[in-house]
Amino acid sequence: MNLVRTRRLTQEMADTYQRALTGGFFYAAAWLVVGLYGGAFDFAPLASGGLVVAFLGLATQRFVHKPLADGNEAALVRWLRLHWGIVLLTTTLWGGLFCWVTLDARFGDARVTALLFTLGLCTAIAHAFSMRRGFAFAGAGLLCLPGLALMLLDPVQRANALMCTVYLVYVVISLLRSYNEYQQRLDLDQELRTQRDLFSRQSRIDPLTELANRRQFSDVLAKASVRARIGGKPLTLLLLDIDHFKQINDTHGHAVGDACLVAIAGRLHTAFNGEGDLAARVGGEEFAVILDGQDLATAMQRAERFRANLVEHPIAIDGLSLCMTASVGVAEYARARHEGHDALYHAADSAVYRAKAAGRNRVCRDAAVAELAESGV
Repeated sequence: MNLVRTRRLTQEMADTYQRALTGGFFYAAAWLVVGLYGGAFDFAPLASGGLVVAFLGLATQRFVHKPLADGNEAALVRWLRLHWGIVLLTTTLWGGLFCWVTLDARFGDARVTALLFTLGLCTAIAHAFSMRRGFAFAGAGLLCLPGLALMLLDPVQRANALMCTVYLVYVVISLLRSYNEYQQRLDLDQELRTQRDLFSRQSRIDPLTELANRRQFSDVLAKASVRARIGGKPLTLLLLDIDHFKQINDTHGHAVGDACLVAIAGRLHTAFNGEGDLAARVGGEEFAVILDGQDLATAMQRAERFRANLVEHPIAIDGLSLCMTASVGVAEYARARHEGHDALYHAADSAVYRAKAAGRNRVCRDAAVAELAESGV
């Protein structure tokens, strides 16, 4: 649930930043029009110039306050609050400016211009910032309501105030509709992302045993082989073939056979779940374990423990107690002998055949290593 919320907040952060980029400069442009045509730069030059600087400064902050590259839920909430603080400070400043223009008759016809700009900016907030309903209402309210209240008290401007009130009802309805549409879009994005993650997982997980499948195994082994070749880090591969598995299917049926595979996969996952371990199903009754960072001696010991445990603890399925064994081949990556991960796989596979030829239910190492050991090298 936290991951879903974090993703939604990350999307909201990106949308808020993009939608806020250009809006801030329109406040400065709108004030220049109102102030110049209303004569404010003549009768109040310091205040007029200060408003231009303030609007431009706040607009620049929208650029400077960039989205987080990576953040948790709390950090994302803090970012959104700060960015909305910049937006709301801008709307508060305009709301105060609108009150000044409404009260000061020296602005003349520019008061109508200020009213039109206010309604336009309010509409922009309703459509552009609908992702946060409360903040959007606050922004629209800070823009319009103080000046609107003053207009309602002035009989000369009351007609415009009533027109503004009717228009604000439309703005509220539009904001609510935009908010619902935005939330629906986030829901759809999340559903699509969930489906994508599910498909990605299914493409790399064996559906029966829920271990890594052949594709995932090959990708991980290839990357580990590159690291071993470049960095010299030990890398060992185990291949396991369940002995006489066909007899299980022929005698008890494929359902029992599948249950046996699931049970063995569970034991593999328990025995090989450390850092750098990856257990995978690479064929019908064939499994593999990548031991990234472990040498041949350690891998042989772990493989032998797993083989012995399989013998000592029969698999219980539907009232049956099935004694199962495995032939295990072990090979360690050596740059001089293995050009890539395929060569390492073939070395471990050859070791499996050696185990089967020697009577099954045993662990054998790479033939090349065994020959070196036997020769005393």
